[in-house]
Amino acid sequence: MWHYFDHEDLAAVKEVLDRGQLGTIGVAPALQALQDAFCQEFDSPCAMGVCNAMAGLHAAVAAAGAGAGDEVVVDPLVGFGAIAVLFNNAIPVFADVRRDTHTMAPDSLRERISERTKAVIVTQLWGLIADMDEIMEIAKEHDLLVIEDCAHAIYATYNGEYAGTIGDVGVFSFQESKQLSTGDGGIVLYKDPEVGRRMNEMVTFGTMPKRIALNYRMTEVTAAIARVQLKKTPGYIDICIKSAGYYNDAVADTDLIVPQFVPEGRVNTYHLWASTYEGDEQGLSFDEFQRIAEEHDVSFMWRYIQKVPYLHDVIRQPIAFGRGCPIECPLRARDAMYYEGLCPNAEEIMSRLMLTSTGGNPDDHARTAENLRKAIEAAEG
Repeated sequence: MWHYFDHEDLAAVKEVLDRGQLGTIGVAPALQALQDAFCQEFDSPCAMGVCNAMAGLHAAVAAAGAGAGDEVVVDPLVGFGAIAVLFNNAIPVFADVRRDTHTMAPDSLRERISERTKAVIVTQLWGLIADMDEIMEIAKEHDLLVIEDCAHAIYATYNGEYAGTIGDVGVFSFQESKQLSTGDGGIVLYKDPEVGRRMNEMVTFGTMPKRIALNYRMTEVTAAIARVQLKKTPGYIDICIKSAGYYNDAVADTDLIVPQFVPEGRVNTYHLWASTYEGDEQGLSFDEFQRIAEEHDVSFMWRYIQKVPYLHDVIRQPIAFGRGCPIECPLRARDAMYYEGLCPNAEEIMSRLMLTSTGGNPDDHARTAENLRKAIEAAEG
C-alpha cells in the first residue's frame, strides 16, 4: 500500500497531543526519537530534523561558510542546490552531468572549482547516487564540504553505503510526493559536530539568534509521524522499484527511449523513473512521439522544467537580492557563467527528458508501461 497512515501514526500523534507540547524548543521527545531512529537506520553519527529539505540545504551551505563572493558547485538538472546557494548570497557554479546516469560528472566538478569554492552539492538524482568515490576525492583535495541532496534517494545505496552518509551532510525531504512523506518536513544527517552546531544556529533559536537565522524547526507532530513512516518506507520503495521495472521492461527492446543507467554496485530507489528520448536520430521528433504517447494514454513529465536551471531568470538574472547580488557581487573572484552550452550533457538530457512518478498502485504503472510499449510500437511503425 502506498503512503498509508494507520493506528500507529494516530497513536504517535496522540502521544504528542497528550503531552501538550507541539514545538521543539527545549525538550522534544518525538524529534529526538526520530533523529535517533535515522542515526540507527542509516548508521549516521548525527541527525537534525528540519521543516523541509530546502531548509536543510540552506543551513548546510551556511555551515560551509559560503557567503558574499564565495562559490558552491551544484548540478544542473534541478534547481534546489542553486537556490540554497543564492539564499546565502553566494554564487552557484554549475558542473555538468554524465549523459547516461544524469548525475554529476566528477571531471566537470574538478574543472569548476576555484579558490573561492566552499562546498559542492551533489544531487542523488531520481533515486540514483552519483560517482561519490571520485567526488569525495576531489572535495578532499580542495577541502570542500560535500552536501548530498537526497530528496529523491532515501535508502539508495552506493557500494553498500546509504545515500546521505557518504558526504559530509545528507539532506532528505518528507514532502508529499516523496517516498517518506509527512506532507512537508525533512532531516539532515551529518558527521562533524561543528558542522551540526553551525547548521543548528540557522535552524533554531528562541529570542535572539547567534547569527542571521530563519527558524527552520520541525514540529513534534511531524516528527512523530515521520518516525512511524520511516518503518514503512522500505515497503514504499519496493513498490517504486517494482513499478520502475515495468517501464524498464517496456523500453528494453527499443532504441527510441534510453532509461537512466544504473552502474554496478548501486541501488536506484526510483523516486522517479527517468529516461531520454533518442528517436530523433531515427527521424521521429520528440514532439511527434509525445503526441503518439498521449494518444495511448501515457502522461509523463516531458522535458521536466523545459530548460536547465541556469537559463531560468531566478538564477540567470541578478534578482535574488537586488543591486546585482549575488552574481554581480563586487567581492566575487570571477563573473558568474550562465549561458547556453555551459553544461552540454545536462542541456541535451533536459531537451529529451521523460519522467514519471513510481509511487501509487503498481498495477496502474503496469498498465501505463504497457501503453508506453504500444506507443513505441506505433511510433516504430
